[in-house]
Amino acid sequence: MSQFGAPASYNVAVASSDIPNAWLPDARPRVASGGSHRILSIATQNGTVSSGQSMQFQLPAGMGAGFLVGGSAYIRMTINVTQTNAGVPAYSWYFKQTGCASSIIQRMTAILSGAQLETIQQYNKIYNSLLQHGTNGNYVANDSHLAEATYPGSEADFNTVGSYTVCVPVGLGIFNAKQHIPLFLLSSAMLQCDLASVLEALVSGSANPITDFTVSNAVLIAEQICPDSAYEMGMKQMLASRVYQMSFDTWYNNKYAQATSITAPLGLNSSSVRGIFWQSIPFVGSQRSHAPTSGGQTTAQLTLDGALVSNSQLADITEQNLEMNRGLGNIFDITRTSVGPAAVPSNAAVVQAQMTLAPLTRTNYAAGAYLGGLSCQRSSESGFGFVGTPVNQAVLSWSGTASTGDFYVYCALQQVLTIDQNGTCNLIR
Repeated sequence: MSQFGAPASYNVAVASSDIPNAWLPDARPRVASGGSHRILSIATQNGTVSSGQSMQFQLPAGMGAGFLVGGSAYIRMTINVTQTNAGVPAYSWYFKQTGCASSIIQRMTAILSGAQLETIQQYNKIYNSLLQHGTNGNYVANDSHLAEATYPGSEADFNTVGSYTVCVPVGLGIFNAKQHIPLFLLSSAMLQCDLASVLEALVSGSANPITDFTVSNAVLIAEQICPDSAYEMGMKQMLASRVYQMSFDTWYNNKYAQATSITAPLGLNSSSVRGIFWQSIPFVGSQRSHAPTSGGQTTAQLTLDGALVSNSQLADITEQNLEMNRGLGNIFDITRTSVGPAAVPSNAAVVQAQMTLAPLTRTNYAAGAYLGGLSCQRSSESGFGFVGTPVNQAVLSWSGTASTGDFYVYCALQQVLTIDQNGTCNLIR
């Protein structure tokens, strides 16, 4: 007699829902022909605008508009600076923080089918931070430096001209999702950029005050793919029984007055929080770079609906750097590397070295390129649903030595956009 018993048997009714998707034919319509491809150039509706004003770009929408390719959009524009000529040279200025032209954008918004689907407040601050810690030194020194003047001190002294043309990537999650934006399903599509104040956008390299800046000749440039009309009609018909879905990552950001002790309650009401980050900008002024610092952080603790994320005090600068990288999904990543300025800021007039690229050290990370953070990620298997933590109320408790300036908190969220047959857009938060 065999020492092994008979194998267990299971009476399982196999339904189509039990069959892996990889074994099934795809029910979605397919493009019969290659369709058409073109690169769009869409001029702003607002003409020349000044600091604090808005630029709007009306994208094509409706049947025949096809898809806007994810990760393809940028804005080409000319920045014109007005600076008092009280000495020589007449012009002496940079963009704030890393010298990156995205510093002029305070808020960026995507409006689809009349609904405000994504807005990133403090856009300039989070963009500069991700540039320092979510890319690598080669990208910052070459591509970003060429496109939008990032860390310009690496090449030349303060700008001595009043007009400068740049190309700024569109950093909204919807515009950079893995799926393309289905413009043909929408009744309208618009991108809006609200410009920052002079104080937030530009730093003066001399005592001559910068009184204003304008943006002219702004053009949104992106790729558009247009399948044939039969494909678009087939997709429309398919949506009679379902909705079109696309997931994307976005940011919910807040700004607080700097103090030595800060408690920041964050009403997120989100199904997927991927991470929460923070930084201090204690030296604020027209001749200050606004480079982010740790604010002399001594403790930082984060709770999500009362549950403590980490029992560490996060007092050590190296641990702060590693936990921030864990939050960005970069921990021990050999391709994405952080950078910082050659000289750290102080409460004195900016010098060129503060706007010059340098490898990251403990000193310039803590006092010139700081981003703190903690990961809230539960899974990396994004294909099966939300990967972050569902959170109603988060609380960041922070203490340090900085007592003046501004304190910023950035919350990385995952959301899903749904579009029905009528072009109505909704968010699953």
